[in-house]
Amino acid sequence: MPNPTGGNVISFNDIATINQIKPHNDLLVLELTIPNIDVARILVDTGSSADIIFKRTLGRIEINLSTIAEYPSHLLRILGETTMTLGIINLTVEAGSITRIVEFLVVDQPSSSNAIVGTSWINSMQEVPSTYYLCLKFPTPHGIETI
Repeated sequence: MPNPTGGNVISFNDIATINQIKPHNDLLVLELTIPNIDVARILVDTGSSADIIFKRTLGRIEINLSTIAEYPSHLLRILGETTMTLGIINLTVEAGSITRIVEFLVVDQPSSSNAIVGTSWINSMQEVPSTYYLCLKFPTPHGIETI
């Protein structure tokens, strides 16, 4: 069976955790570039199938809210509560040297994160997230990248 990464193996090395306090229960949070602006505090949620961006984040990165395609739908939250989305928006997202168009659900709720990326984004990037190493690794044409 051919290796889909072109011979590159994604692995993790314990040396990457030398400066981490252990044990830890930290969330995997990273910085991505969303329409040419570095956006910090993006939560990687491997338990979510949705990619979510918050209305206040769109305002901060000066995305015109009229570009949101109105498509209100229910979004199930952690404790079984539901909230309504404002709609969807397609945004260019850069992770390292890879760029993808991501369809985000837009939510007008308070959050400590600016956005949440779920399994649809993780899979589109062919990423391997590690909460232990607090990073993502993914194949590129030039080898494995880590963020």
